[in-house]
Amino acid sequence: MLVEKAKYIVRVTSKVSSFAVFGIGSFVLGTAIFPLLHILSGFSAKRFRKMTRYFISKSFVVFVKYIEITGSMRLSVKHREILKGAKSKVIVANHPSILDVVILISLVPNADCIVKGALIENKFISTIIRNLYIPNTLPFEKQLEMASGSMAEGNNLIIFPEGTRTRPGEPWAFKKGAARFAIHSKSDVIPVYFGGNEKIGLRKHDKMLSHHPTERHFYDLEVLPQISVAEYLDMPSSKSAILLTDAMKVALEQKHLNS
Repeated sequence: MLVEKAKYIVRVTSKVSSFAVFGIGSFVLGTAIFPLLHILSGFSAKRFRKMTRYFISKSFVVFVKYIEITGSMRLSVKHREILKGAKSKVIVANHPSILDVVILISLVPNADCIVKGALIENKFISTIIRNLYIPNTLPFEKQLEMASGSMAEGNNLIIFPEGTRTRPGEPWAFKKGAARFAIHSKSDVIPVYFGGNEKIGLRKHDKMLSHHPTERHFYDLEVLPQISVAEYLDMPSSKSAILLTDAMKVALEQKHLNS
């Protein structure tokens, strides 16, 4: 009993320190590293975005490794090489925890992302959001335009079709936005399944000091077979978005049921 309590305290301490490291690291990126990358890119916006996406991905690799070393998490990824070599794809995933986007960006060196618009007001990460990612508060047509331009440069768009973290015990409700991005840009879809144990403490509405009571968070990811958008391009847009959304959901739910 005492041993389990000690392990729990270690995991909670790791969680709190990880949030602190992420906040401080993001602030340093925005205030110190970004200006340096602007200079190194020769003040070319395209080169700056490419260099910065790669730098952030590698920074997140270090951050994820830090969480693993401190004992709060274990990560395994099946078929990770697909993400490393992907270009101009829409990457969709189920969304059980707050760490999901960080983990995906650590696996995708050329990642763009649809992010919560309110994050622009967060002083620690606002510079990163403003320079690189697409806020979901923009008009949807503007989001489509920005995403298509980004994927035309070879970037991959990360988006969670649920739009928010899954509520524990509730069925997944997928919105059509991810499908509309894929169809508009004529980009194939790569589904990524987040498995493992329950992400207690990292789910929607969980308390800051909560954590799984008996074990670390296990993140068992699997990159699933690619979904081609070709068959959806000649359909009416409303029908194609519904059918492609259904295909994404089926792929991820089947893996969930079989895990």
